[in-house]
Amino acid sequence: MVKSNSAIFHHSIFIFFISFIFTPFYTHLISQPTNSNPETPVDINSFDSPVIENFFPSPNKEKFEEQISCHQENCIQIPFTKDNKNISLIWDELGKNSGKVVVEIKDKNLKIDDESLEDLVEYLREISKRDGNVSFEPYYIGVRGFGITDIPMFKDLFGVGNNIYKRLKSIFVFGRMKHYNAKVLYHPVTHEIMLVYFFHKNYGNLCDTVYSTCSSLQYVDDDFFDLQLSGALIKSEKNGAPIEIKFQQMPAELPQIKLDIDHLLAANRSSRLYKWLIASKETDTKKIKQERFLDLGLVVSILDYSLTAYEMIEAIQLYMPVRNMKSEVVYDDSTGSKVVKSVVFTKISK
Repeated sequence: MVKSNSAIFHHSIFIFFISFIFTPFYTHLISQPTNSNPETPVDINSFDSPVIENFFPSPNKEKFEEQISCHQENCIQIPFTKDNKNISLIWDELGKNSGKVVVEIKDKNLKIDDESLEDLVEYLREISKRDGNVSFEPYYIGVRGFGITDIPMFKDLFGVGNNIYKRLKSIFVFGRMKHYNAKVLYHPVTHEIMLVYFFHKNYGNLCDTVYSTCSSLQYVDDDFFDLQLSGALIKSEKNGAPIEIKFQQMPAELPQIKLDIDHLLAANRSSRLYKWLIASKETDTKKIKQERFLDLGLVVSILDYSLTAYEMIEAIQLYMPVRNMKSEVVYDDSTGSKVVKSVVFTKISK
């Protein structure tokens, strides 16, 4: 009996010791916040949550807002299911020059290669063929994880088929797709498709619509701008991230007719910007519009500049990083002048 009591005593000491060691760890685990609904968008006001930061790199609040927003005054939302795809409705809205069309995938577990999504994939493929930007992004949601999830391997979405019928259909039927960019949001863990966004090319700049994460620079003064942008473009060559230039500190205006040497010499504000636009391989300009329907007359125009101005810039090595980049200038002409709001440099796919 004495031996039995001793055994019980030692067993009790062992249990107490184990509890003492592991209780703080267990308490830490159960005190961690969890998300009961992993598909609920993160509250913008609590965007700096360490759970999100440790799980997936997040864009800033403004870009996050654009990634998931669809307001009635500037957006058309269309549900999509296997039984009711609403393809004709989506097609009609794109034909009306709708500024922003959001297709909400209602069915679960639909991956990009699911045959029920083939109609939407065909739209994305046609946008890509017409020099539109198609982006795949994880949906920034509150899902707990132990690290960065793998980016899904999408099948060859944008390959050109050998079928003659498909090629003729692409030429004669899908002309309206040339006006659009697109973004596909997928679940970062399961990789199921959640939302497909179609943005008119005149809706806003690429970083506010298609790309949620862009390297952003402020145009402060001419001397500082050259070195800052050149360094950012070199990094962009490696990571592929677009470069966005904002003009909140220094105003800039686009020339009304043509960029030439005389204009560069006369410009005392933001003159370095114009040199970068000339040096880039291609420069598009467009008015800033964020409306439900856009005017049919709105077109993206190519910035005109003189050959002599290009020859002068082309000889300067400083502008080498932008030679294979495309620049997009968004301006506001509500005051009578073309006031530059932003410039986005993106790498041209070879």
